[in-house]
Amino acid sequence: EKIKTTINTAKSSPQHLGQPTTTKQYTELATTIAAKWNLTTPNAIDLLVQQFEKANDYDPEKDFFHFHHLYKSGGTSISNFMDKTVGLRKVGKYWEGILPGSYESGNFDHDEALADINKRLEEGTNREDLPYKASYAHTGLRPVYGPHKTKTAMFFQEQMPNKRLRAITMLREPTDFRASNHAMIMCGLNAEIKKFNQQRAKKGLDQVCSQKDGLNVSALVDVKTQTLIDKCQSGAKVNGQQKKQCQDHANGVDIFEHCRSPSHLLAHHQYDKHYRSMFKGLMGRYHRGQEFGGTAYVGMSFGYERAEESKGYSVVNVEEYTLQDLGGLDLTISGAGEGGPPEPDFIWFGITERMKESTILFYYYFKAKPLKKIPQHRIQDCHPTESVGWTAKHREIVKQKEPADYAVWRAANAILDVRMAKMKMEIQAQLDAGVSKEAMYYVDWDTLEAL
Repeated sequence: EKIKTTINTAKSSPQHLGQPTTTKQYTELATTIAAKWNLTTPNAIDLLVQQFEKANDYDPEKDFFHFHHLYKSGGTSISNFMDKTVGLRKVGKYWEGILPGSYESGNFDHDEALADINKRLEEGTNREDLPYKASYAHTGLRPVYGPHKTKTAMFFQEQMPNKRLRAITMLREPTDFRASNHAMIMCGLNAEIKKFNQQRAKKGLDQVCSQKDGLNVSALVDVKTQTLIDKCQSGAKVNGQQKKQCQDHANGVDIFEHCRSPSHLLAHHQYDKHYRSMFKGLMGRYHRGQEFGGTAYVGMSFGYERAEESKGYSVVNVEEYTLQDLGGLDLTISGAGEGGPPEPDFIWFGITERMKESTILFYYYFKAKPLKKIPQHRIQDCHPTESVGWTAKHREIVKQKEPADYAVWRAANAILDVRMAKMKMEIQAQLDAGVSKEAMYYVDWDTLEAL
């Protein structure tokens, strides 16, 4: 049985994987992939070849990995996915392999985790025999060392000193990442659009999801504004932010101006306050010249320093660093500085727009039996990119504003291309050696062959 693949560019041709085994052949594939993703760092091809040659050394007996869930990146689905793969059997309210205190859409609860750890220790479980294999939350793990080490890092080191800490994460196309955050978290537009379409349905009207079909987001923002003003004037309880918004409105301020359209957002100070350099939380920094930290001591936030204004920044340096760090190639990176103890390395990451490939690699890396169906959460009937009116022009503006995030994005996709090709080579070699498909229970054959 031959698994065929193509590197997804017009120049490539089908190849029977299992054949490229020499550095020269890896170099040919790496060259194609680097060109496909427009990588500009001079050593991109060499680093991609190293990615081909990198061994998967995950050890379920000694490793513990944490999933840092960036908002609106598909992380809720991945958290549930972890429950049903790495989590193994469910005992009461918890999955045995997942450390309690993990929340699919919340911060890590250290007290809840400690209570379960202490309960098991009191029941006679040795600390080195605790069953936890992973955790997940909006809370970040890195940096584990140095002056900005996270609360979660200190907790894991104290409670599981025998474990090798490792990391996984998800990332999303930078404009779609911002569009989704804008529509759900910053402005609550998804809820307004859903309510609007529910009202249409009661009148027997079809759902509308775009301006060309009659959806007027600015009008919905007017309704949202008036609802808040009515609440303030009624004497109902409002929080400090809402009180200030009502005061600003009374002074003539359009309090939700940034919610009216992508153009309004991109020209507004709220963009600079919240949506600059949103991938800072991914690795903890963009390049070697930037200091670790400021990403997630307890929970996750945005509003980081602009990567483009950091000392030592260049697109080339961001690409190189992403290939080395997110790619798990450099195990000397430390929040304590040069020569310090190494940070948890990334043993897996996924890309929202490439969820099928991402989950195939997850099964393969962690030797997990494929699920019949991938959990899906918070999938909107109306995609925010379309419903709020994001256009190709807006995407170009984000690319101009956020070259560092797009450098990370391109490099991450290149790594994923290599890992998919490498996995298929290894599977083909196993088949050629006479290993049955049934013996490779961790391969999602149906999805793999459909790609």
